[in-house]
Amino acid sequence: DRLSGDNSFFVFSLRRLATNVGYVVSVGPDAYKDEEKFPHGAWCQKGDWVMFGRYAGSRFKITDGELRILNDDEVIAVLDDPKAISI
Repeated sequence: DRLSGDNSFFVFSLRRLATNVGYVVSVGPDAYKDEEKFPHGAWCQKGDWVMFGRYAGSRFKITDGELRILNDDEVIAVLDDPKAISI
């Protein structure tokens, strides 16, 4: 569940949603630790729905979609309701 020594986290991206919306399934221990980049702390946490750039992260195909590893600075927004995003 943890990614030792890096600022990445796992995001599960569903095919039925736009490829730039995903569910955060894990956050690395060093994510959002750079106080110059993130003076107000973390933008997201495990269990959040987030928006990220179309080509962000490393992609891994899984049965029901894909898993992406993103850097902490690749998250664009946290979403309250991912269904509100139109495709």
